[in-house]
Amino acid sequence: MIKSNYTGLRHGPINSFIRQDNLLQLNPFVMWDHFQLNSTQTEAGFDFHGHSGIAAVTYVIDADLTHEDSKGNVVKLPRGSVQLLVAGAGALHKETLTSEDGNFEAFQLWTALPKNIEMSEAYYQGVSVEDLPIIKQQNTSTKILVGEYAGIKSPIKHVIDMNYFHITMATTKAHWRYSASQDQNSRFIYVLQGNISISGEPLTTQQLVLIDNVSELEITAGSDDSQFLFISATSLAQSILPTGPSVHSSYENSKIGHQNIQQLFQKMMK
Repeated sequence: MIKSNYTGLRHGPINSFIRQDNLLQLNPFVMWDHFQLNSTQTEAGFDFHGHSGIAAVTYVIDADLTHEDSKGNVVKLPRGSVQLLVAGAGALHKETLTSEDGNFEAFQLWTALPKNIEMSEAYYQGVSVEDLPIIKQQNTSTKILVGEYAGIKSPIKHVIDMNYFHITMATTKAHWRYSASQDQNSRFIYVLQGNISISGEPLTTQQLVLIDNVSELEITAGSDDSQFLFISATSLAQSILPTGPSVHSSYENSKIGHQNIQQLFQKMMK
C-alpha cells in the first residue's frame, strides 16, 4: 500500500517534503510545505513575491490570513480557511498571518499546471472556514478543502482534477474509508497529529507517504484525535521543470514567466 515514506527538510519554520529527487514520483505536486512557528510576535508571513506556472493551495490551521496579489485582491480569512492562487503566466502575492498567542501553522501545496493553461491569466479564490463542508461518519470527520467526498464538493474551483481532505478520527481504532478515483493516480497522506496505520503499517506525526493507486483505501487510528491530510490528483503527462518560485513544461515558458514577474514588480514600484 505504501510506496514511499518521506521526511521533511527543515529551513527555519518551514518543513519541506518535495524535492528534486522525489518530484517525478509526486507529479503533479511540486511543493508541500508545513509552516510552524511559536513566537513572541503576533504577525508572520511572506512579503510580495512572484510565481508562474503553478497553482498554490494555502490551508491555515492556526492563524488568520490576509492575502494580497497583483490582480488587486485583498482578502482576509479566519483560521481553518483555504485559498487558491493560480499563478498562470505570472502573479505576485503577499501572505500575512496574524495570531494573538504567537502560534502559527499552515500548509502550502503547489501543483504544476497543464501545459495548455500554464500561461493563462492569474486567478484567485478564497473560501472561509464556515463555507467548507465537513462530512461526519462513525467517529470521523472529513473536511473537504478541494475536490469531492461522499458526493459533496468544495467551493474551491481548482483547475486540475484533485482532492484535498483534512480527516480527524476521534477515537483509537476508528476507520476512515475512501473509494478512490483511479484517474487520480498520484496520492499521498500527511500525518498531522497522533498515529494512524495503512494496511497495518504504522505512521506517526509529520510523515508523508506516497500510496498505491488502489480503489479502496482504509486508514485506522492508532490514538485518539488522530488527524491526517489526504491529497490526490491526476499526474500530468508533460515535462516538469522547476526554477525556484515557478514550474513550467518548457524553458521557453519559464523564461516568459520570469519576464512577466519582473514586469509586475516594476509596475508595482511605480
